[in-house]
Amino acid sequence: MEQALNFLKNQKLLTLATHSEKDIWIANVYFVIDEKGLIYFISPQDTRHSLMILKNPNIAFSVAWFDRDNHQNRKSIQGLGNCHQAKSLKEITTGIKLLYQNFPDLRDILTIKWIMNNAWGTKVWIIRPSYMKYWDDEIYGEEESKEFNIK
Repeated sequence: MEQALNFLKNQKLLTLATHSEKDIWIANVYFVIDEKGLIYFISPQDTRHSLMILKNPNIAFSVAWFDRDNHQNRKSIQGLGNCHQAKSLKEITTGIKLLYQNFPDLRDILTIKWIMNNAWGTKVWIIRPSYMKYWDDEIYGEEESKEFNIK
């Protein structure tokens, strides 16, 4: 699983799939991951995907990478998990500090005070993966992938 987490740590864009009783939606979000494998992103709470998460926190996600010059060098993660809005100051602070690492240009804008009071209702969200499939041609060769159930 360490290789899958390392792959995620070097990526920046995640595709998030949410659903309701009537609808399915996908959205792309910039993200970061912590040492425990929790995934953090920011998004306004009134977006379609955020509203769906508030009603049903079960989500799917994907992160993909490929080498344009070598179609046999592909890496991706497909996963399932539970997503929630960061509630505690510790969760919010952790998410913001991690986002600074991948997106240093946010440092002047994205602060704890701003998250708590911004006009757009932007919040820190956390995905706790329960399952991941890591596809990596370089590591797994013909077997292509490895699956992880996460507690």
